[in-house]
Amino acid sequence: MASIMNRGGRWRALVRKAGHTRCGTFSTRAAANEWSRRVEREIEQLRASGVIQVPGKTIADLIDRYVAELHPVKQWGRSKSADLRRLKADLGTIPAASLTARHLTAYFQKRHKAGSGGVVISGQIGYLVDVLKVARSLWCWDVPLVAAQEARTALAQVGMVTKSDERNRRVSDKELAALVAYFDVRETQIPVGDILRFCLASGMRISEVCRLRWADMNEADKTIIVRDRKHPKNKIGNDQLVPLLDATGHDAFQVAMRQPRDDDRIFPYQSHTIGTYFTRAVKALKLRNLHLHDLRHEAVSRFFEVGYRIEQVAIISGHRDWGQLRRYTQVKTMNLHRIGVASLLRTDFASG
Repeated sequence: MASIMNRGGRWRALVRKAGHTRCGTFSTRAAANEWSRRVEREIEQLRASGVIQVPGKTIADLIDRYVAELHPVKQWGRSKSADLRRLKADLGTIPAASLTARHLTAYFQKRHKAGSGGVVISGQIGYLVDVLKVARSLWCWDVPLVAAQEARTALAQVGMVTKSDERNRRVSDKELAALVAYFDVRETQIPVGDILRFCLASGMRISEVCRLRWADMNEADKTIIVRDRKHPKNKIGNDQLVPLLDATGHDAFQVAMRQPRDDDRIFPYQSHTIGTYFTRAVKALKLRNLHLHDLRHEAVSRFFEVGYRIEQVAIISGHRDWGQLRRYTQVKTMNLHRIGVASLLRTDFASG
C-alpha cells in the first residue's frame, strides 16, 4: 500500500513493494494516487518477470560488468571501448536506479555544445542503451532502459543524434597521380604511393590494407583473406576471401607482390600514420575536400563502371547489405562506352 502525505501543499507518494522503493511528488492527491497504483502494477509485472532491484549499483558498475562479461565473448573495436570509458568517467557515479532521461539529455546537450557531433552522440548513447538492455534482459536488473531510449529519441528529434553523412567525392586519375608523384620524390620509409595505388585497386579500407599478411595470400588465384573486416555486429572473426584485381587502372596483385617480404604483413605500417601523410599531401597540393577513405569509394565506383555486378562488387568491398552499394553506382556517362556486352554478361568470378 502506498503512503501519501501532504507536504507544503504538494502530495508526496511513497511506494515500497517487493523490495522496490519509488517516490514522487504531485500537485493533487488524485495524481499521487493514480501514480502510486501505476507503480504498484509495474512492480508486480517486474516481480512476475523475475526482474530485481539492485540498490547501490551505479552506471560504472553496469559498464564494468558489461565489459567483463561480453567483451571476451564478443569482442569489439577500440572506438567502442573508448566510448564506454568516457561514459563511465562522466556518468559512472549516478546510481543506476536513479538515471533519468533528463540526466542523459542534459549530459549530451553539454557534449554537443562542446563540439561533439551527432554521430558521436548517437554511438555513445547507443552503447549505453546496449548496456542497459543487457542488464535488464540478461541479469534481470531493474534499470531505467526506457528512460535511455526516450532520451535517445528526444535527442534525435532535435538533431543531436544523426547518422554519418554519405560522401560521394570521386577521385580523379589526375589527383591520384599528383599524390603519388608527391610521395615518390620524398624520402620516407613508407611506400605511401604504392599504398594509395593499392587502396584504389583493391577497394579496401586503409585499416584492412595495413593488416594484410603474406600467409593469407594465394598467389595462384590472386586472392587474399582480409581479417576482421568491418561489420555492424561481428567485426572480430569476420574474415573474407577477396580477389586482388586489375580493374581500376591499377593492379592490386602486382602492387602487393612488389613489396619487400621482411615482415609478416604486406604493408607493415600504422593506418593512422598513412592518414597523417595523406592529409599533409592534400594540403600541400591544395586538393579540395579529399579524404583517404575516398579512395575506397572511388574504387567501388570504378568496379561498377567496368561492368561488375552488385553481388560481385559486394564480394570485393565486403558490404553485407547490397542496398549500401547503391550510392557507389555513380557511373560516369563517358565511361559507359567502356562497358560492353561481354563485361555485362561476365561469369561470376565467385562461383568458380
